[in-house]
Amino acid sequence: MNRYDAVIVGGGHNGLVTAAYLGRAGLKVALLESRPGLGGPCGAYEFLPGRRLSFTNSPGSLNPAVVAELELARHGLRFARVDPTVVHRFDEGCFIGWRDPARVDAQLDAFAPGEAARYRGLIGGLERLGARLGVRLDAPPPGLSTLKKRLSDPADLRLFDAVFEGGLTDLLDTHLRTDRAKALLMLLALNAQLVPPSAPGSAVGLMMRPFALAAGAEPDGAARLALRGSTGLPVGSMSAIVDALAGACRAHGVELRTGTPVARVLHGPDGVRGVVTATGEEFTARRVISTVNPHHLFRDLLDAEAMDPGIRTAVLGKPMRGSAFKVVLEVDALPPYAGLPEGADPGAVRACQFRFGSSPRSIEAAITAALAGRAGDEILMWGLTPTLTSPGLTPGGTHLISVNAWHAPYHPHDGPWDAERTERFGRRCVEQLGLLMPGLADRIVDHRFMNPVEMAAELGLEGSNITHGDMLPTDLFGTRPHPALAAYRTPLAGFYTGGSGTWPGGYVTGTPGRNAAAAVLRDLHHTPADPRPSVLEQRPHP
Repeated sequence: MNRYDAVIVGGGHNGLVTAAYLGRAGLKVALLESRPGLGGPCGAYEFLPGRRLSFTNSPGSLNPAVVAELELARHGLRFARVDPTVVHRFDEGCFIGWRDPARVDAQLDAFAPGEAARYRGLIGGLERLGARLGVRLDAPPPGLSTLKKRLSDPADLRLFDAVFEGGLTDLLDTHLRTDRAKALLMLLALNAQLVPPSAPGSAVGLMMRPFALAAGAEPDGAARLALRGSTGLPVGSMSAIVDALAGACRAHGVELRTGTPVARVLHGPDGVRGVVTATGEEFTARRVISTVNPHHLFRDLLDAEAMDPGIRTAVLGKPMRGSAFKVVLEVDALPPYAGLPEGADPGAVRACQFRFGSSPRSIEAAITAALAGRAGDEILMWGLTPTLTSPGLTPGGTHLISVNAWHAPYHPHDGPWDAERTERFGRRCVEQLGLLMPGLADRIVDHRFMNPVEMAAELGLEGSNITHGDMLPTDLFGTRPHPALAAYRTPLAGFYTGGSGTWPGGYVTGTPGRNAAAAVLRDLHHTPADPRPSVLEQRPHP
């Protein structure tokens, strides 16, 4: 009964993307998800009674090709294109990420004369480097060792060394003068990474937008300041993306099974044979695609005979360091924002993302403290009030404030997480949020705090790492998650990988899932390994 052309293990957004493309190509596909709902961190979750939204807040990196090719608009996906896209709180006043570059330049030059030109010069240099390296996000990546060989210009070589071998702090100190301008790019580059900005390779996060621009995947030229938000905010919260992907899957005949944890990948002398679930149900397929965390895959689902044991050892030896803490607040009214510049529309600013990370020194200190099992003096946060662009998330006049707080230690140095420690850290987050939103604490009618261990257990996030592994140069490109797996194919015939643990890495892009589907279809139709995604065109399989 359970015979399929392909089985997808994992129903996060990448698994859904892979399944939708394969179903669109005419394959009989089953997707198996262990949790009761689809989407992983991007799916809907009931944080408070009757209040459902996703763990993630922003689709700033969502691949436009996925949206267009899978016709997600036909399945209900809509975006609210907010302007501004971000407000970053500083003691001296807020920085506003307008879509108008002139308004952004004026703020940067207010930090220090000429800072806008220096900022744009750095971003422009990174974009040129991205173009000359020729790295594509929509194709199997080259090895890191080959990249530098593609450069000949001395200026390019110096910038390459600074980005791929030096630290983010040194790169920004070389090009910028003010702590505020540096902090803007630090939070963008590091996001959820438990990597201090002084660490070698920590600047590589700034290259993802240049790589996308070089490949023509970023149609919005106004996004070239490397600020997120160009995609807009999905109406219905981030789970609307998952709902649309699920709709695309069903439209193409994909069988979606939730509450169905896979226990083992089945294989024989000729390659993969399918999977067996925790209840003993078998799903037979000659193609199996895993989108789950590589640690979970190699530790729990693949036995030692599936591949060379050296691959297993290497994958399991890579760290899964995370620090995600979730704060959801329901408030009876939204507080005003403090520190807005003259001319800023308070309503428009409240509808966009907000960030906390006041200086390079405080960012370094917060991450270093978390690595030592402590909470830093300043908590780095990214947040959103999704009810402003998705008013149906609450039934009355209340609002939800959704915050991702980073660098809460997964293993506190003085004992494990418990209810008291979780509440205490969450209250610290609320106190800090009050610097931007005075009076916030008095307007809270309900709240939910989730510590890193709770999030890991709920979402299957190894170590509460949302990107399925570090995003440093040595963990990207042709080594993610291992050189033998980097092209989405594996040494086990018919077995593929395509989650956030593969190139180009984590965050809500859908690109790893799209690339995995391309690899399956190329192999199925025996087409050349063309790096361009033409094989994703709809066609019936023989």
